[in-house]
Amino acid sequence: MKAGGAAKCLTLRVTEPVEPEHHAVAAVESRTITLEGHLLDSGLINRALDLIVEGGGSFQVLNFNLGEQRQSTSAAEIKVSAPSHDVMEKIMAQLIDVGAVTLPQEVCDNPLELVIKDGVAPDDFYVTTIYPTEVRVNCEWVRVQNQRMDGAIVVSTTAGEPVAACKLLRDLKVGDRVVVGVEGIRTVRKAEARDQRGTQEFGFMGAGVSSERRVELVVEQIAWELRKIRDQGGKVAVVAGPVVIHTGGGDHLSHLIREGYVQALLGGNAIAVHDIEQALMGTSLGMDMKRGVSVRGGHRHHLKAINTVRRCGSIRDAVEQGVLTSGIFYECVRHTVPFSLAGSIRDDGPLPDTRMDLLAAQAEYAHLIEGADLILMLSSMLHSIGVGNMTPAGVKLVCVDINPAVVTKLSDRGSVESVGVVTDVGLFLSLLVQQLSRLTSRYHAEASAMAR
Repeated sequence: MKAGGAAKCLTLRVTEPVEPEHHAVAAVESRTITLEGHLLDSGLINRALDLIVEGGGSFQVLNFNLGEQRQSTSAAEIKVSAPSHDVMEKIMAQLIDVGAVTLPQEVCDNPLELVIKDGVAPDDFYVTTIYPTEVRVNCEWVRVQNQRMDGAIVVSTTAGEPVAACKLLRDLKVGDRVVVGVEGIRTVRKAEARDQRGTQEFGFMGAGVSSERRVELVVEQIAWELRKIRDQGGKVAVVAGPVVIHTGGGDHLSHLIREGYVQALLGGNAIAVHDIEQALMGTSLGMDMKRGVSVRGGHRHHLKAINTVRRCGSIRDAVEQGVLTSGIFYECVRHTVPFSLAGSIRDDGPLPDTRMDLLAAQAEYAHLIEGADLILMLSSMLHSIGVGNMTPAGVKLVCVDINPAVVTKLSDRGSVESVGVVTDVGLFLSLLVQQLSRLTSRYHAEASAMAR
């Protein structure tokens, strides 16, 4: 087709042969995924489609089955297309994180690569999330053990059975077979509730951050949860910072330990030092805890507390020798509640119990939170974030801090079972103990009435 005059330059050649060596051929890659859950009300379908488009791909909704009743879940089958393999891999990695599943017939076994240097994963290794994960081995789904975020998946065989497990990069050994890419991987996520308002589920805050006007409501819910876990023989771990002592919450946390509400305690050198300082000298950072005034020479008290424990040999030795007779760590020793103290470069002393080997401290933290039903994080930003990163989905998290940024960071992990409380940690612990006491009194009253 040609035009005359000034338009002669607009020529479309329709007879020119396509020569592969001179023309680039775009290899469009496609995969089919499925999504299940409350896709519309939770916004999951919108998030998934946005991820595809923003990642440079396109989609075609092949099937969409809407739940027939309010409590029913929906299912969607979506064809995802991308202009290259690299783009597809990036899109699929994000879709897997929101719970998308590639159709199982597409992949029978995950691509695996061998570790050739200790502590170094192969390129393009799959990075794990907090959500339970399954991989394809011999055309079957295998649940990944020791689930945690920011790890690699190692596939092995034990007693003839395939085993998949999360490993930190530093724990990889030469010869380990590591999952690479995103094919044959799915995360198992609980269906998000349609409307949590007015319910009595623990996650009623919807992984949000509550305002101070609702502290009493949140505390009441947490108290119920703590009481239920204790009565069922469950496990609660507490991550606490020195602010617990400074705000007068030490006695309340001691009460929780004494009454059996705490099964593990994690913290740093500082909380132990100031707890022991208060027990021995009645001060915290040199401040008289009863009068609220500075004590002359009080800035030396924490060093004297450290020196006293070092002379005894350890915190346990100080308790057994009758030197330490009250406080959080006294209760831990007396009630055989394990604790771990992770050191830092700013620590004075430190106490003999403080682990200055960071990797050893991380391993001890991870061991103590195994099997936890709930983790209570009390004004300790770095330790709380560290524990949050090694905690799998399904564990209830309660983060209490006066700084909204800290609470938001923990709540943004994506778990619907997290509750953020922006308030003074001393006030929170005081209200929590009061509410637990009311529950105990109510329980005894009901038991007496039934006995009559």
